[in-house]
Amino acid sequence: MGNPVVPVRRPLLRRWRERLVEGVGVRFDADTRCIVHRPARLHVRELSVERVTRVEAGNRDIAYDRVFLFFHADGEETLVVSELDNGFDAFVRDLRDVFPGIEAWQRAVPSVAFQLTAVDLWTRAAPGEPAG
Repeated sequence: MGNPVVPVRRPLLRRWRERLVEGVGVRFDADTRCIVHRPARLHVRELSVERVTRVEAGNRDIAYDRVFLFFHADGEETLVVSELDNGFDAFVRDLRDVFPGIEAWQRAVPSVAFQLTAVDLWTRAAPGEPAG
C-alpha cells in the first residue's frame, strides 16, 4: 500500500501575510508543492498536489463562457479555480510538469454558445498504470 505523502505545512507568517496583504488570486507554491487559492481577501485555500486525483476543465455561461479548473481530491471539497483569477496563466505554466495536459484547459470552451462542456485534463494513474 505504500506510505502516504505527508504534505509540508507552509510557514504561519507567510499564510497570514497572504490573508492580510496579498490580493485575490491563485498560484503554485513550489516549496511546499501546494496550490494556493485566494478567492476572497481573508480566505485562503491550500491543496497539496500529491492529494489531487483528477484535474478537470469546465465552463459556465455567465454572460460569456468562463472556464474553471476543478482539482479533485479524495475526502476533500473540490478546489475550483477560474481563468479570471489573478495569476491564472502563470499558475497553469507552473503546473505543466506536475499535471501534464493542464495547458489544454481551453478545450473546455465549446464552439457552440451556451453549451456546457467538461474535459478531463489529468487523472492520477492507479499503481502500475501510466499517468494520463
